[in-house]
Amino acid sequence: MIRACLFDLDGTLLNTAPTITYFLNLALSRSGISPITVQEAKRFVGDGARVLVERALASKAIADSDLCKRVLSVYRRAYDDDPYRLTAPYDGMRETLFALRARGVALGVISNKPDQTAKAVVSRFFPELFGCVLGAREDLPLKPDPRGARALCAALSVDPAQTLYFGDTGVDMQTGRALGAGRTVGVLWGFRDREELQMHRAQALISHPSEILDLPDIFPHSKEKHA
Repeated sequence: MIRACLFDLDGTLLNTAPTITYFLNLALSRSGISPITVQEAKRFVGDGARVLVERALASKAIADSDLCKRVLSVYRRAYDDDPYRLTAPYDGMRETLFALRARGVALGVISNKPDQTAKAVVSRFFPELFGCVLGAREDLPLKPDPRGARALCAALSVDPAQTLYFGDTGVDMQTGRALGAGRTVGVLWGFRDREELQMHRAQALISHPSEILDLPDIFPHSKEKHA
């Protein structure tokens, strides 16, 4: 019996690709570096802000640790000052989350976005829907290490095997497997493609948030209910 759904944030609940691209290009421009595209940003995200900046600089054939620190500092400060800019929930996500809550399913978020920012955007776009939100903190390693997801399960009072884990990247699929989630589900509306999710052994793939409601783990008789 599935008692909780755990969600990645960027590329799963919220389309933050324009936001990330905007603030990263702002930070790069302050150091005289040419911009990246939204498609490049989608490939660079998933492992935290530092790795995002490192990948962006590497795409410009730049390997400079001091420059990386400067760009990262500007990026973090600018993003934290205006975290809602250009960000929006994916179509159908709010409705699906309300349906899950109505069926008694607990909801949680685990993200490599800084904890304060993750909590702020979830509160803004999904007020009072999530029982717990955990972002990047000094006392917890980033995904795909499962310790943050385990802490999320503990906060929701659920066993990992009683959860479904949803994400849009290979990092998320690794996290869900390491957690021991009941099922790890790849979402195809996010930042990465089907091939990456399959390569990292997604146990199911869905193309729209509403398809969560058809997963038999949550609604065993969903086919009959939606017939």
